[in-house]
This record gives sequence, structure tokens and C-alpha cells, in this order.
Amino acid sequence: MKTIYSRFYWQVGFKTHLYDLLLPQAYSDSFKRLAKSIHTDKDYVLFDAGCGSGVFLNYINLSNRSTYMGVDLLMSGVSNARIKRRFKNLLNRAYFVLSDISKSLPMRNQSVDIIVAHFSLYTIDIGKRKFIFKEFRRLLRKGGTLILVEPSTEYSAKRIIAHSIKLVLHNEGKFTSLIKKWFFYPFTYHFGLKFIESQLKKGIWRAVDSAELCDEVRANGYTVNSVEQVYADSATLITAS
Repeated sequence: MKTIYSRFYWQVGFKTHLYDLLLPQAYSDSFKRLAKSIHTDKDYVLFDAGCGSGVFLNYINLSNRSTYMGVDLLMSGVSNARIKRRFKNLLNRAYFVLSDISKSLPMRNQSVDIIVAHFSLYTIDIGKRKFIFKEFRRLLRKGGTLILVEPSTEYSAKRIIAHSIKLVLHNEGKFTSLIKKWFFYPFTYHFGLKFIESQLKKGIWRAVDSAELCDEVRANGYTVNSVEQVYADSATLITAS
């Protein structure tokens, strides 16, 4: 049963739109931190590796000549991302296609300025990650930036929910925080975060501490520029070049 659940976890979430609806505020906050880590006043090409339903598009302001490209393994995620770009009137500047980041990507060498991989690598076999980092290097232009967010060994579903409730209380008030606490986050916890936590603890998916993630990034030819804890201290955000 768990194997079937694991296989269809994101597919069902994307198709039903429950993935977006049940996102914990702490996860949204990690996207905001990711957006703030992009330091440039120039037009750029951004590649979202493992874009899912295109949630990051909600947190980034594209300049008039900047381009957003996202790929995901699931068509249900790509379809939702395309809906978001239409609502945001970004049909000519945001593009989402079906592709597998663990294989050669149909993109030119040195064609992007920024690569973001937000919770995109931890479900991929360790043996394939070296190829992915090499492929990212191929795509990045000189002076480009790689930004990774990966679950840490301190991942805690309960802490994520508790922190999310505090964030909603602070940002949207007590009434909304109570609605989230009693009617949304129980589903987020039991059908989402708790499952991910279980997969990480069993070693089926990969959680790493910040030092280990930095070592992996450096071993693949990158220079680590910054490291911070996000997602209620349940994930690590790294910028590298």
C-alpha cells in the first residue's frame, strides 16, 4: 500500500489541486526565502528543476525581459504550472515542459543564469545525483547561480505544522490561523508531511545535514556561497556558483 501511495503521492496531489491547497505556510515561506536569495538587477533566464505545480511562480517577480523555464516528471504538475502562468499573464515569458531532470535535458549549453531545485533531488537515487549536478553545470552560464533546498536530518512534520500556524497567525490573523489549524493542516500533516518524514527516516528518500549537502555540492565542482536553514529548520537552502 505504501509503495502505491509513494508512487502516486504527487500525481494525485497535482491532479486534485490538493497539493497547492494544503501547502503549509512554512513551505510557502521557504519559497519566499528562495526568491530573496536571487540577487540580480539584470534580466535573467531561470530554470526551475522539478517545478511541480509551478508554486515558485507565485513568489518571484519576473522583470520584463526575464524568462522562467520549468520542467517536471509529471504532466499533472506541468499542467497546473501552465494554468498559473496564464493567470499571471506570463504566457510569453514562462514555459513549462514535461522532462526528467535525472536524464539529459533538451536545453542548450550555458543557456540559463539561475537554477533552482526546491525539494527536487531528495527522492532521486544517490547514483543519479552526480549526473544531475553535471547537467546543471552544463546549463549554467558563467557567473550563474545554483540554489538548492533539500530536507535536513532534522526534518519534523510536527514542527513544520506548529511553525506554519504561527506564521499564519502573524500574517493573516487569529481567525485564519484557526481555520488552517483545524480544517486544513490535519490533512497536510497526516497525508503529506508525516508520509515524507517516514520516507526520510527509512532512508527511502534522502535527508542530509547542511555540512553533508555542502560537501556534495563542492564535490561536484561548485563553490558554496551561502547556507541557511528554512522550512521550520527542516530543510537547508544553499546558493552556489
